[in-house]
Amino acid sequence: MVTGQEIAIAIDQTLTHDLQVLGWQQFETMGLSGGRTELWVHYIDHNMLQTDFRNADDHRYLQSVSAKYGALFSRPGNGICHQVHLERFAVPGKTMVGTDSHTPTAGGMGTLAIGVGGLEAIAATAGGRLFLVMPKVMGVRLTGRLGSWSPPKTSSWRCCAVSR
Repeated sequence: MVTGQEIAIAIDQTLTHDLQVLGWQQFETMGLSGGRTELWVHYIDHNMLQTDFRNADDHRYLQSVSAKYGALFSRPGNGICHQVHLERFAVPGKTMVGTDSHTPTAGGMGTLAIGVGGLEAIAATAGGRLFLVMPKVMGVRLTGRLGSWSPPKTSSWRCCAVSR
């Protein structure tokens, strides 16, 4: 891998939410029988205000296409997608893309979790890979010890960033 050149990362999990109606429609036009990731969870947690028929119609559509293409469907009220995904599905060493800006929360479990746009998530799910430019790799070395009664976010650590 060379910094600045395109790479493809195999994606294990996909997280999408209810603002991705257009993304699902794009997925349907691809003519696939289902996603190519190990797990695809579609959450209803962003657009839950029911002032007329439109959100309810969107939710029924999203539930039906989730069933048709093999995505798990998280109903309204189940919880916030990035937190539920962290607690229920995140796996150390797995990779995932998600359409929520808080998708990297799953990194707390050791999952490489990348927030992307709707079309990027659909493309990664359809092909099982995410294409991106290879970033510059940095290393961080922590030295010293935490003081007594120090929280983990303390300034008593000395660290230095080391680029490769």
